[in-house]
Amino acid sequence: MKHFVALALFFLTVSVTAQVEHAPTVAQCQADQRLWLAKLEALPTDTGLPDFTTLSLWSSEMDNCQRVDPINRWLYYNVHGEISDVQAARMIRFLGRQGLYSKFIAEDADGKR
Repeated sequence: MKHFVALALFFLTVSVTAQVEHAPTVAQCQADQRLWLAKLEALPTDTGLPDFTTLSLWSSEMDNCQRVDPINRWLYYNVHGEISDVQAARMIRFLGRQGLYSKFIAEDADGKR
């Protein structure tokens, strides 16, 4: 379970440091939130979703939208969380494909963080 916390912190760092050129409008935030949530929930797998970097940009926008449209902040927070889950699952699958998951678990258990 500790590895999920580490991955979650990584995703938060990635999403917070992603650059957005301008603050989104409330209308743009609401439209993107509805569209992206529909895409995130539509498929049984994430293969039809954009690449990791694009998902990070979506996450960053949802973070900005929480400040632009505070009345609906929980909607944006929810999409941000859904995106983080997709990204975490992709990273875990990558670690498994590369044979690095067990090494990560062992090093984490040894306190190498």
